[in-house]
Amino acid sequence: AVDKYLAVEKNAKKPEGWFYKGYLYNQASKDSARTDVEISALKAEAFEAFKKYREMDPKSPLLAEQNNSPLFDLYMGYSTEIGVKAYNKKDLNGAFEGFKKALDVHDYIYANNLAGANGYKFTALDTTLTTYTAIAAFEAKRADDGVVYYKKLADANVSDPQYLDVYQVLADQYRTKKDKAAFEEILAKGRKFYPTNEEYWMALEVDNATQGVGKPAVFAKYDELLAAHPGNYVLSYNYGVELYQYIYSDSVKAADVSGYKTKLVELMKSAIAAKSTVEANFLLANFLYNNSIDMADEGRKIKGVKPDDVKKKKELTAASTKSMDDAIPFAQAVEPAFAGLAKPRNSEKVNFKQSLVILKNIYEVKKDATKVAEYEKKIKAAE
Repeated sequence: AVDKYLAVEKNAKKPEGWFYKGYLYNQASKDSARTDVEISALKAEAFEAFKKYREMDPKSPLLAEQNNSPLFDLYMGYSTEIGVKAYNKKDLNGAFEGFKKALDVHDYIYANNLAGANGYKFTALDTTLTTYTAIAAFEAKRADDGVVYYKKLADANVSDPQYLDVYQVLADQYRTKKDKAAFEEILAKGRKFYPTNEEYWMALEVDNATQGVGKPAVFAKYDELLAAHPGNYVLSYNYGVELYQYIYSDSVKAADVSGYKTKLVELMKSAIAAKSTVEANFLLANFLYNNSIDMADEGRKIKGVKPDDVKKKKELTAASTKSMDDAIPFAQAVEPAFAGLAKPRNSEKVNFKQSLVILKNIYEVKKDATKVAEYEKKIKAAE
């Protein structure tokens, strides 16, 4: 009936007809017998009709006398009748579209300073609905759409604990897309609002700075980051891991890596000073133990009896012994670090057991039967 009325040219020039179209189409969209597509289409027609009514009559008395409730109802309908309903049905694209259109209605109501019952007004940003919209987009594999809505929240500087994901997800997205300016901006905000999450921010910064950079060129990138963040656990530990992998890679077997070995020890000690973890202590203990074995093997290869040969062999033996002794306190530190973990990961369990094996092996070399028995017992208990 309303369509037939508005099909008459003179009637289409009267604002009231458009109000009734909006009202009736919105009511028709509440019919549960209709398909989701039909419901969405009816609500879209209703919204356009209400906007046309207000354009033709800015005072919009028919809306005003109802405290603009038809528009607020349309906002709720898009959010719950379409968005929430679709999300519960795992229709993530439908949920995103419903939430998105609810925000469109919200923004229209806010931009036009419209009040609801008892003078209620929307705030500039509907943080909850914006969050739902972003989540639905990401779950629907529409990352670019999700970024748009998370960015609205970040631009508003939301900082409650529940919004941590906003900054983490955006930082990861900008890093992936190599958007340096946006990445640095969101990283700074994340650090400002969530300083206790520094390990995550540092890990992202490291990934961003070293992405696509091979070894040994990547070490210069780490040095730049260390200059900006001296003593940072994540940075020192990651740098140490990179060095460890490089030192024992096939590509450098014939190269002189003594400088890298010295640097690795310095880095791991710095990491442990910042935070004594299972991973850091085990890595350093494992390196020092392996380095000891390497030097002992090198010394055994020297068969000459010339003074220089004898001297070299003696130096290697002494260095091997020192490296093995140096490994002991770090291997021992793994145990209290492991004991302090409420829910240790499998990798931490493996590292703990291997640290016990290293200690057993060291004391076998030192012919300390008591210590060997002690660590054999601990190894068995760890199995």
